[in-house]
Amino acid sequence: MQPHLKRAFTLLALVIIAFILVRSLLVPDSFGQYGWYRGDSVNEIRNLSVNYAGSTSCGEEDCHKIIYSVWVKDRHKTVNCETCHGPAEKHVLNAREPLEKANESREYCGKCHFKEIARPEEFPQVDPETHGEDLRCVYCHNPHKPWFV
Repeated sequence: MQPHLKRAFTLLALVIIAFILVRSLLVPDSFGQYGWYRGDSVNEIRNLSVNYAGSTSCGEEDCHKIIYSVWVKDRHKTVNCETCHGPAEKHVLNAREPLEKANESREYCGKCHFKEIARPEEFPQVDPETHGEDLRCVYCHNPHKPWFV
């Protein structure tokens, strides 16, 4: 074998060995156990505390039955209660535990409803410069039934 090929193969072997060593140091042992992620992450996620209760818990516990019955028939039914009111697991377990006050700012409503060219045309959008005269959206729109002014 010619000397320049020996050097090239030696260099290639060193690079492969270095790659294997670095990979064994950086990649956790559980990587690839269940798929293209750390297998330990499944247990880590399973052990996280639950903070969200889900919207059905608001209406099925007879606590907010009227507002739930309005919301569940409305176009905003795809926006869960906890999207605006925050995580509710503690509140569901103990009704005296207060919920976060819903964010009623224009900017919060605008995350979905300010005019964006990338949104479908049929999606309700407004131009914040010309719509509402800087009033909060809830001044005119009930967030649980937004078409009911």
